[in-house]
Amino acid sequence: MNEGTKIFDHLSVLNSIVSKLEAIGVNIEDEDKALRFIWSLPPFYEHIKPILVYGKETVVFSEVTSKLLSEERRLMGGGSNVPSESSALAVDTRKKNSEKKNIICWGCRQFGHYKRNCQKSGAGSVKISKSDDAANVSYSGDNDLIL
Repeated sequence: MNEGTKIFDHLSVLNSIVSKLEAIGVNIEDEDKALRFIWSLPPFYEHIKPILVYGKETVVFSEVTSKLLSEERRLMGGGSNVPSESSALAVDTRKKNSEKKNIICWGCRQFGHYKRNCQKSGAGSVKISKSDDAANVSYSGDNDLIL
């Protein structure tokens, strides 16, 4: 298989060769057909070859073809016709915590962290009023409510 050839096209070529061989009386086992298909893949698919073979008692041709076709579909999901090495090595480049400076903690009312990550002791018990006429609630140890 040449670099850039689609799996489906390569599969069609392999099936035509197998049907020609069967027409002249040569019988090819399903596992042999699957292994020859795997080892004829270009270097771009090196990462998936061991996955298709490892831990299997017998390799099934239909299973191999379905996995390779789905892998090709996954790699070409970005819209390109030919998978590229950059698509195989793509990583998530999102910034983590990029806007944390705009987050306000509900426990201590400081910027940069969430209440669950607050380092202040007793952050859950801090009571903050937003206006002067707001009522403050305090609990004493003997279950009396004081306003």
